[in-house]
Amino acid sequence: MESVAQACLALYCQAIPGASRVVASLRSEPDSPLATLAVWPAATPTGKRELAIIEQLAGVALAQGRTVTRSRRDAGEEPLQYSHAAVPFATGDGRHGCVTAELAEGARSTPGMVDLLHGVAGCLAAAIAEDGKRRRLGAALEVASLALELDDFATAATRSATELSTRLGCERVSIGFRNGSHVRVEAISHSARFDARTQLARALAEAMDEALDQDAVVAFPAHQEGGSGQITRVHRELVETHAAGSVCTVPVASGGRAVGAICFEWPAGRAGDADSRELCRELTALLGPVLHMKREREAGLLSQLRTRTRAALSRLQQPERGGLRLVVAAVAVCVLGVGVVRVEHRVTASARLEGRVQRAIVAGLEGYIAETHVRAGDVVRSGQLLALLDQRDLLLERQRLSAQRAQLRREYREALAGHDRTQLSILGARVAQAEAELRLVEENLQRTQLVAPFDGVVVDGDLSQSLGSPVSRGEVLFQIAPLDGYRIILEVDERDIAAVQAGVRGRLALTALPRRTLPLTVERVTPVSSAGDGRNYFRVEAHLDEPSGALRPGMHGVGKLRVGRRSLVWIWTHGMLDWLRLRLWSFWP
Repeated sequence: MESVAQACLALYCQAIPGASRVVASLRSEPDSPLATLAVWPAATPTGKRELAIIEQLAGVALAQGRTVTRSRRDAGEEPLQYSHAAVPFATGDGRHGCVTAELAEGARSTPGMVDLLHGVAGCLAAAIAEDGKRRRLGAALEVASLALELDDFATAATRSATELSTRLGCERVSIGFRNGSHVRVEAISHSARFDARTQLARALAEAMDEALDQDAVVAFPAHQEGGSGQITRVHRELVETHAAGSVCTVPVASGGRAVGAICFEWPAGRAGDADSRELCRELTALLGPVLHMKREREAGLLSQLRTRTRAALSRLQQPERGGLRLVVAAVAVCVLGVGVVRVEHRVTASARLEGRVQRAIVAGLEGYIAETHVRAGDVVRSGQLLALLDQRDLLLERQRLSAQRAQLRREYREALAGHDRTQLSILGARVAQAEAELRLVEENLQRTQLVAPFDGVVVDGDLSQSLGSPVSRGEVLFQIAPLDGYRIILEVDERDIAAVQAGVRGRLALTALPRRTLPLTVERVTPVSSAGDGRNYFRVEAHLDEPSGALRPGMHGVGKLRVGRRSLVWIWTHGMLDWLRLRLWSFWP
């Protein structure tokens, strides 16, 4: 700063008419003495008497806040060889200074000289302020880079607090962050370990709470910050209890909310000046978010969740978030309704339609397929011919047996006319045998005709591609189900079977009739499970309460069974919770 002030004097002072010496002074505090920044010409020695006059005149100018001049006639003592002019200035960061010029013998203050002194004062004020900003920014970046280099939060916080204490000449620097509703001290300068339960740590945490509650920088003595209206009770107790000269607490902000604070304590006799306090603000603004980020990164999942929740609630409390508050309130009402409102819980299962009775049409004898009239899906009436087996061999056999029976009957009549008892007995037995054989052939001829036993639908069987193929006795050729009797087979997952019992009602939606649902009632729950598609399920039988003519056996769909009223939250989460409970139990020792 001195080099900047010296360059500024060298630039302007050569143009001041009659000036023999120009002195730039700066006062850091209102009651602190003036400190000489620069003298022009630099090689000109300044005696004690001349220096005392300069300091006196600068003090008057600073006290009155205006330009002050002094000549030989105004001295009130023996004539002096020089006259003087003093112009005060302010740097904008709480510090004040003065530019005092000594004029050569015979020279007098002129408006032009005073204007030039004002230019020097303005140049010094701007240069000092800019130099202070650069210095504070450089210090802030150095401390922040030191914190970024360290991965561990505790180490970074302790090193940063120690570095701040050294740079600012503080007796102690403490860093704390919110832990719930209060601040917890995380680091104290020059202390690798400390007990948060000690009186000092509790006093520091209370001072940080006092600053965060007011959301402002709090200092004691209060006049140092110009905050006479602030509450400084805790800070005053901290100074009095621990014999500190002054204390200043700066809140740490992250994401638009206060998350912690840094407390600076200066020793007695060395109170922090305005430049130091401004540096405290800038260091905290840059360092605080870095430390908060490291702390959040090392925090557990629950701690991060609490932090994010508090941040969201804090944002909701902002005045401009009225619309968002309404949306959150509506969502909260919906969530509460989901947890409280009870609706009908329905168990969903795959379903298929079967005939209540299925009749198998089998081949009554060995033979060959001669004709077929129906195939799977056809509706048939009772007595309708379904298929016909080849009858040629049976017809020939019937013709032979008929001729043989006629011949035996004629022989029987001749024996009867001859009164031959022995022959009558033999021929009577042979006639009975021929008639029995003929009846068997007639029966077999009837068996070659496969007819529907009742009105229904063919659910299985297609012989149109098997004409002329041989069939065996008892071979199933068709399956017929009635049109007026159906049962529904539901495949209920084993996780839901406990809630299903006989008498439970529900609805059935078929793939072929998606726009219409049919009422059903459970009849039976089988106690044996089956495996399929990677899951276990139980077979549940139900019947339709309202049969429909559009139904056909083999149709598939989805059935939903009403098993009681439950909350929506339970309905949506019970499956996952049951699975998780089972897995935890299986792994629990």
